[in-house]
Amino acid sequence: MSIVDSGNLIKKIRNGENLEEISEYALDHLFKDGPVNTVTLEILSYIKLFQPEYFTKIENDVIEIMGLFFKQPEPQSLKSVVFDIYSDAIKEKWGNDYTPAQADILNKITSKEKFSFSAPTSTGKSYVFRHVIKNTDNDIAVIVPSRALINEYYDRVREIVNTKETNVLTFVDKINTKRAKRNIFILTPERARELFKNKSWINLDYILFDEAQLGDEKSTRGLYFDSIVRRALKAFPNCKFIFAHPFISNPEAQFEKNNISINDNSTTYRYAQKNVGQVFYTHEVSDDKFYHFGTDKEKLGKKKLLANYDPIERSIKTGGSVLIYIAKTRIINKQAVSQFQKYVDMCPLIEDSQALDLIDEIRDFIGASKDDKEYYNSDMIDLLKHGIVTHHGSMPLTARLMLEHFTQQGYCRICFATSTLEQGINMPFDVVYIDRFHHSKSLAVKNLIGRAGRSTSDKKFDIGNVIVHSSVMASLRKIINKPEIISSVSHLDEENEKFDEKYNEFKQAINEGTFNDDYNLTANDVEKIKSDDIQTLVPNLLDNVFYDEQNIINPEKITSDVYELFQKLYEQYLGRLLVVAESDVLKEAVKIMLWRITGRTFKKICQIRYAKAANVNKRREAKDQSVDIYAQYLVGYKEIPNKELNRYPLIRNDILAKDVDYDIIMYDTYDFLDKMIGFKLSDIYYAILKEYSKDKKDERADILANYVKFGTADPNEIWMLRYGFDFEDIEWLKPCVESIGESEIVFNENITSLDEKELKRIEDYI
Repeated sequence: MSIVDSGNLIKKIRNGENLEEISEYALDHLFKDGPVNTVTLEILSYIKLFQPEYFTKIENDVIEIMGLFFKQPEPQSLKSVVFDIYSDAIKEKWGNDYTPAQADILNKITSKEKFSFSAPTSTGKSYVFRHVIKNTDNDIAVIVPSRALINEYYDRVREIVNTKETNVLTFVDKINTKRAKRNIFILTPERARELFKNKSWINLDYILFDEAQLGDEKSTRGLYFDSIVRRALKAFPNCKFIFAHPFISNPEAQFEKNNISINDNSTTYRYAQKNVGQVFYTHEVSDDKFYHFGTDKEKLGKKKLLANYDPIERSIKTGGSVLIYIAKTRIINKQAVSQFQKYVDMCPLIEDSQALDLIDEIRDFIGASKDDKEYYNSDMIDLLKHGIVTHHGSMPLTARLMLEHFTQQGYCRICFATSTLEQGINMPFDVVYIDRFHHSKSLAVKNLIGRAGRSTSDKKFDIGNVIVHSSVMASLRKIINKPEIISSVSHLDEENEKFDEKYNEFKQAINEGTFNDDYNLTANDVEKIKSDDIQTLVPNLLDNVFYDEQNIINPEKITSDVYELFQKLYEQYLGRLLVVAESDVLKEAVKIMLWRITGRTFKKICQIRYAKAANVNKRREAKDQSVDIYAQYLVGYKEIPNKELNRYPLIRNDILAKDVDYDIIMYDTYDFLDKMIGFKLSDIYYAILKEYSKDKKDERADILANYVKFGTADPNEIWMLRYGFDFEDIEWLKPCVESIGESEIVFNENITSLDEKELKRIEDYI
């Protein structure tokens, strides 16, 4: 029996026993199999952790044999010399120091018409995709599962292409045609439907489906993903199709469910190569101690081993970063901070000027005050000044992107995050602490584990640390070794699905080709909005909203009749009356929508809602500051329609006004704008108004439809939005625009007065 098979390797390595034999075992398996075995990488990680001086003797060989050629290792053995020759061959062919796995992915992408593959999150797939994007002559569409991942891609792509000659767009649009030679579209499945309406002028070389396991999700988004694949195969027959998944055992499922045959021009492959090692711990909360354990207890040890240090404290004090995966409610109600207060207290105030500038940029975007602690104060910003990031689905997307930059630039010490980090976003950490363990979501757990360990360009073997509660240690071992299988049958083809009526209606419309891409509604929905009951309400709404043929009244003058008319339109579309709680939520959503329509920015809407709830005017006017002033009731976001919904106050009127939390209102405002107005109401009201306009030729309906869809009816402002500028940009940008249209944007002499940040926003078009 070898020393490895005798078990207790973690303890033996810590004690310095049999290091030569153990390391030779690991290097031999690494050479024969590649960096695919978790146990092999754990052994090497523990040698580096416990015996760093000894590990320096083999570290170069480990890097070379793992194929981490981007680290520029120096071969020190015959085995590593073999890989050094391999490295030279890869660089000669592809012009870069790719790993063997990356080179193979690249070879298959470029040589095949269709390729479906899976790989761990640390494989470096994004570097391969960037190579393809940079070296392709014509258009490319990248389909990603979330708008958060759109931001990730958008930033990375802009770094590698000439943006004066290439449009990098997050919508399908025909702009800048005078200068741009090609387009790179980064789209969610919902936005990808625009490809088909515009296929006459789009010249796609590739469609890259990243995080393609989304098609396995039993939701309308999963259906939508599959429908985009099906339609794209027909609409773009000469385009190359690439499907990428993390950890999936059967990437061929994408071919099976979409009737793609495997032949000389199409193939699938499962990669298991990793770029980092990992060490696993349990945290005993009762005594606040940490213990080592191995994923293979027969080899690494059947008993957990007490660690003589705190891995979280060690990471923070050595400039590392810690991801704490925790429930969203615990982040928002501040329990996450109190639960990990001792680590929060270890994070000093940031002094770096660039980090502070980024914090101020985030503060300005959300509308939080800088000096006035009595009003508009953000605890989220206060934490950020200590390098403590919060990341969840109610964080505004723009702010989320800034926080990701903040983290990637090394300013983050602790990140409290939810499942928003599970899919694709490039935010690696030195330590991942899984406080909320999803036993039934094994792929999500693997994605989180994959965040542990930064794959740096330094000439060293990188290690990440994973911490779980002791109660889930056995579950984690099972999940790590569990194959991840996605269905080979599309939800579009499954029968007798027991889902709600709306899901089945959506599925039927997709299958029958009756889904309306112009309105993002099913054919049944479009028929509803054409009904006489709806169409007779529209002129009354227009009469109440417009004070003449072109202009909308000030939102402060909007009467309750307007809210009632918007509600009646929604009820007619829904086919029933709303319950009281639904009505509350809808009215709040319409109010926010009308604020946006009349030019209010995100931060201004947050401030208006906060000022009301926190009774700011009354508090400022109060002569006796000792008198208690109470908050005003504020309705919070809840998903509708929902007949079972109960009335939900975001802010109750029995708490003191000074205790109203600005961050909670900011998160809630984003939920209204994003999840309700952006994803639901705008489509419904836009379709109603456009159909009325078609029939009655009422220009006011077209104007209001554009307000609902774009937030403005000004043609130039709409073009600015189509060119990728935000509402926050329009105020300073509009005076600088001489002309704008499909072919180009032309600026006037006013650009000489712009600051450095503003000039950077328009540099692509100068």
